[in-house]
Amino acid sequence: MMERNKNSIIYKSIESVTPSFAKSMIKKLYLCIVRRYNRIRYIRKGRFVEFGSRFRFDRSAPYHAEIGDRTILEISNVWNTMLGNIKVGKKCWFGIGNVVMGPVEIGDELSTGPYVMILGPRHPVLNQNPASQQTTIGNNVWISSGSIILSGVRIGDDAIISAGSVVTNDVPARAFVAGNPARNLSGLSNKVWKIAEIKPYEKGQVVTNYEKQYV
Repeated sequence: MMERNKNSIIYKSIESVTPSFAKSMIKKLYLCIVRRYNRIRYIRKGRFVEFGSRFRFDRSAPYHAEIGDRTILEISNVWNTMLGNIKVGKKCWFGIGNVVMGPVEIGDELSTGPYVMILGPRHPVLNQNPASQQTTIGNNVWISSGSIILSGVRIGDDAIISAGSVVTNDVPARAFVAGNPARNLSGLSNKVWKIAEIKPYEKGQVVTNYEKQYV
């Protein structure tokens, strides 16, 4: 989009007649107007959708974004449909500073923490087809703070992505993954929960303050 804007007649006219400081201010105003127009024209939203302040939306034809009812975007979200559409379901929550790049399809009731990145294909030298790298996220998925979801990944329903994870492979439904690269730790977490369900005080044992935090 930036390259196309630089080739426009308006952009070239501004570049040739204005001093450096004025150029900087006019460029910012121009891009602000373009992004505002894109947000109004090319985001199809349902009812009660909320955009936080400093929301940025970039696109190129013919792509657009769709947002379901009651979805909320916190401040400083950056969405990009330069290489594919963004489709989001109902009752989703995108935390502060999230980055979402198409092509991506997200189900209902997604929750993300701050600074989560859902990335799209960004290697033009490989001559790959962006449509083949669509990211798919199911319903009721929880993505914790600072996680990165790479393009082409499929995340199943009810999955949990731990904080700071880098998801490079598909995630099964109801799985718990963590790490860089993210690994499926569902078996380990299930064992921990089973141990926590055994409460010593039910057997008449004395429980210390240290033990209470694990039961």
